[in-house]
Amino acid sequence: MFKLTKQDKIHIFEEWTLEDKRGTYLSKKYGVNIANINYLVSLIKMHGLSILDKSYAHYFKEFKEQAIKRVLLGNEAINAVALDLGLASRGMLGNWIRSYKENGYNVVIKKKGRRIHEQEKAERIRAAQARKRQAA
Repeated sequence: MFKLTKQDKIHIFEEWTLEDKRGTYLSKKYGVNIANINYLVSLIKMHGLSILDKSYAHYFKEFKEQAIKRVLLGNEAINAVALDLGLASRGMLGNWIRSYKENGYNVVIKKKGRRIHEQEKAERIRAAQARKRQAA
């Protein structure tokens, strides 16, 4: 979904609603999976075109945990929860759930941004020392 510009997404929605074009046609025209087209149209119908103004959203641990629990404990569909929460991608919540299960049912927040140069240098030194020990 991220390979589409905001204008492309607006065109898809307008073609769907005003010109009555559907998934197969739009999928071929824009080179996007039909399910992603359907999700995009549903997302805009539910939240309006303003949902496209969010370029990047940071989701807190508590928010992710509530969304995951709605699916796992509340038996709600992943797509329905993702739409309700206004997530940019329908696969985002699925990735959170997979990561949640892999990490022993804990939500892990990954650090964003570039790594500090000193940390990288220290890691390279440790890796080089480990290789030397294995060679010896």
